[in-house]
Amino acid sequence: MAIERKYERDIDLLLAEEFAVSPPFAAWFLQHTKKFTDIRANVFDVYVSKSDVTGESDLVVVFDKAGGNSRFALLIEDKIDAPLQPEQEIRYRLRGDAEILREDYSDYEVVFCSPNEYRDSHPETASFDSYVSYEAVYTFLRDRDPNDRRSIYRANFVATATRRGGNTWTRVDDAVTNAFWKAADDIAIKEYPDLEMKPLELTKDSTWINIRPLDMPTSPRRIYISFKGDRGFMDLTFTATVARLFVPLVKQLLEGDMTVHQTGRSAAIRIEVEGFKVTEPSEEVLSKVRRAFAACVRLVRFYRMNRDALNDAAAKSLPDLVRRL
Repeated sequence: MAIERKYERDIDLLLAEEFAVSPPFAAWFLQHTKKFTDIRANVFDVYVSKSDVTGESDLVVVFDKAGGNSRFALLIEDKIDAPLQPEQEIRYRLRGDAEILREDYSDYEVVFCSPNEYRDSHPETASFDSYVSYEAVYTFLRDRDPNDRRSIYRANFVATATRRGGNTWTRVDDAVTNAFWKAADDIAIKEYPDLEMKPLELTKDSTWINIRPLDMPTSPRRIYISFKGDRGFMDLTFTATVARLFVPLVKQLLEGDMTVHQTGRSAAIRIEVEGFKVTEPSEEVLSKVRRAFAACVRLVRFYRMNRDALNDAAAKSLPDLVRRL
């Protein structure tokens, strides 16, 4: 039986199970770390997709040192082919530091796990504390019990996740979608230059795009317009921001039709317009696109006019524990 495409979540769950039930695997994995190579320890707990307002740790494995006198953790980021998010490694450290303050454990290491090919093509992964390749995991599982069908299946499952062809997202080319967005892009360039639109290559029926003029920052948080055409939501988005803390700080700045919403781990200042679907370009649907672009321009100009106040509000809109780090 073959499962053609593997997702990072699939590997997260496989690794979590190995940590939970296989002391030899946990001991082997520790040998690939820097701080804990020679530490004798047992797995105390395993968390998959453990998150807070700074983001999500794919896998957190908490160990008890032999003798039970202290705990430490491995915070593991797992990638197959998705790009690293802005400041992803830094945000892992924020979560680790916060968990030390809560006395969940006393030390941690941030580990990157991926196919070798991914690490070779992403030099920014060098900032992680240590690295474990899928290929190394495959070899361990294969050699652990070469006569056990379950072990061989799991080893091959990891091995095939390293193959680019089976795990690369493929854009579905569609003539109607291409014509629609070509017309929309022409409108944006000619009529809404504030948006600084870039060429788009979207998959079939897609109505969601991100718009980020060059003066919108990517650090310490990414700020951009999330254009959700089918829903009619035009969102000025501030990553790593909590809406309930953000609202009191910006409500005096908001224009009458602007509202604030939590969108995942971001806060968004939203203007709602009439939503639309991808169709053959027509004056009716393109008039909806124009209204959406006009709302986006308002949000861009709103940000530029209130840049310092909005940036400061976003910086303050994290829970106290995280903000102190």
